[in-house]
Amino acid sequence: MIALGNFDGVHLGHQSILRSCMDTAHAAGIKAAVMTFEPHPREFFGRSHERLRIASFRRKAELLRDAGIDILFVVRFNERFSSLAAEAFVQEVLHRQLAVKHVVTGYNFAFGKGRSGTTDFLMKQGRSLEFGFTACSPVHEVGGKVVSSSAIRQLLAVGDVRKAAQWLGRPYDIEGKVQKGQQRGRTIGFPTANISLTHLFKPRFGVYAVRISAGGTWYDAVANLGVRPTFDQHEALLEVHGFDMNQSLYGQQVRVEFVDFIRDEKRFDNVEALRTQIVADCAQAREVLGGC
Repeated sequence: MIALGNFDGVHLGHQSILRSCMDTAHAAGIKAAVMTFEPHPREFFGRSHERLRIASFRRKAELLRDAGIDILFVVRFNERFSSLAAEAFVQEVLHRQLAVKHVVTGYNFAFGKGRSGTTDFLMKQGRSLEFGFTACSPVHEVGGKVVSSSAIRQLLAVGDVRKAAQWLGRPYDIEGKVQKGQQRGRTIGFPTANISLTHLFKPRFGVYAVRISAGGTWYDAVANLGVRPTFDQHEALLEVHGFDMNQSLYGQQVRVEFVDFIRDEKRFDNVEALRTQIVADCAQAREVLGGC
C-alpha cells in the first residue's frame, strides 16, 4: 500500500490521502508507505527562483511519521528520473520492485516524462497489473477553495499565518538549528535565536507573535523574519526573542510556531528607535499570545 506525492507541508489535503492509504492498508493487514521526491520537482526544473518548501525535508518526514505512515520511500528527483516514462515508472518501480497492492494519490497527481502519467492512466495500469488505485477528492475550506500547497504559500506570502494554520491542520512552523549571529539584539536587551531560511519558502517579511520550542519546553516569543534593513543586511533570517528565556540556544534544533502577524519589517533611523519599537512589538505579541 503506497501513497504517492510531494506532500509539502502535509496539509489537510495530504492528510486525507494519508488516511485513505492507512485505512486501506490496515484493512488488508499490510504496512502503509509513502513515496515522495527530493528535491521538489518544480525546484529541479527551475520554474521558480523562489524556494518552494513549506517545510524542510526533516520536518516533512516527521509529520508523515506522526500521521502513522510505516515506511517512507524517498526518490532522488534528478535528470534520469525526470526522463522516466510514466509506464516505466509504474511497471518497473511500483509493480516489479515494490509489488504494490494498492496506490493512493491526490485527484490531480501527475508524474512521468512530460507529466503524462495521470490518475486515469494509473487506474488503467492498476487493472492491467492487478493493483488497486484510489484518487482522493480535494479538500475544500468553508468558502469552497481547494486546500493546496500553492494556496498555503499564497497565505504565507501575505502573512496570514492564522488561515494557513487552519489549512495545515496545525500552526505553521519553521524548524532549524540556531546559529550565532552578530549579537546586535543582545546589545540592546533583546537577545535572539537566529535561524537560516536558505531552503524554505519565505513568508511575508515582518514581525510575528510566535512560540518557540527549546529543550522540550515552549516559550512565548516575538520574531522578526526578514533582512534587517536598519543594519543593511541582505540574507533573510528568522530572529526569535523568547520571553522569560535565559539559556543559550546556540547549536540547538528548535521549532518556531507562527501565531499572528504584527507588522511589516521596516528601516529605523537609529538603534534607539528600533529598540522602542521592539518594546511595543513584545507587548503586542504578549497580548496576542495571552489570548490564544
